Amino acid sequence: MTITADIEDLSVADFMMLLAQGQKTGRMTVVSGRNRLTLAFRNGDIVYASSTGTRETVGAMLVHRDLISEKQLDEALTRQNEQEGPTLLGQILMEMDAVTPEELNRIVFLQFQNVMRDALSWKQGVGTYEPMEIPDLGQVRVDPHEVMLETGFRAEQVLLGGAAEHDKAIQKDSAAGECTGVRSVLEGLKEQSLIVTSEMAAVILDYAARLVKRAILFLVCPDSFSVVGGFDDEDRNSALSMAAGHRIERQETEDSVISWVIDEARSYRGRLKHGEANKALVEMLGDLIPTEVIVIPFVVDGKVAAVLYGDNGSEKNAIGNSGELERVVARVAREMANPIRDRD
Repeated sequence: MTITADIEDLSVADFMMLLAQGQKTGRMTVVSGRNRLTLAFRNGDIVYASSTGTRETVGAMLVHRDLISEKQLDEALTRQNEQEGPTLLGQILMEMDAVTPEELNRIVFLQFQNVMRDALSWKQGVGTYEPMEIPDLGQVRVDPHEVMLETGFRAEQVLLGGAAEHDKAIQKDSAAGECTGVRSVLEGLKEQSLIVTSEMAAVILDYAARLVKRAILFLVCPDSFSVVGGFDDEDRNSALSMAAGHRIERQETEDSVISWVIDEARSYRGRLKHGEANKALVEMLGDLIPTEVIVIPFVVDGKVAAVLYGDNGSEKNAIGNSGELERVVARVAREMANPIRDRD
């Protein structure tokens, strides 16, 4: 069903969250004067973003940050032009081993932030949502020099980053008090779902890799857990390593190790109980039941916003001292409580 909204009545941020919470798959377009914003959603996650106000392409951003050379970008664009049909620049760069998937995702997220930076300030315009199959690049009408993600970013993440960039731009010429409109948007988001940015996830999973062989970082949603990221050192190509964006239904029972940690707001270390409550988690782990697990909550303002799960896979060795990892989790939880901060 097509949805049309007047931006004076339903802001760009609210329109995005409406589609995200409904787990929509399709294209959102907002036209405000000569400005145009295009977002592609897949199951509520944002997999593509562009606007007339954002001029720097992903390729240019990769070069600017010394992740690829001008020569590599030119070669990738040449290969792209030689191929038949729509081909994504990001895929070509990865096939060339010019960038890693992690580097590409990080740059794409930064570009998504830049896209939202200007759009959040629009006070007038018309927004339209059209349901459609997202893998069809022709229907989405993406710029062939841009990138569409297989696994997208949560709308809250993109809004948070875009709003922070918007505030920084305003503060260069205006008093900080004039940023209150965007700050109120973020406060509204904070009530709905606290945020784990890609940078936070990278820090947490890096520290987790020093302690455990497998880990999953979950964002806590009202009735489910959404995977932010994960790894499996025993099988780098496992489903766990590519599970970002996957959601599992929350089981309201003490036998569910994640639900128990959320309810108690404290860490768990011990056996993973067999049974229906942990079935979805065990399936994500490839049906391999570890001898010991550790689950650490991110407690923000008395609320568990995210959960880190870890184990040693097939190894029989006990998990080592988790003190440093728990301190890092606590530090990231404090960052989640203060989303509007100066960023590099």
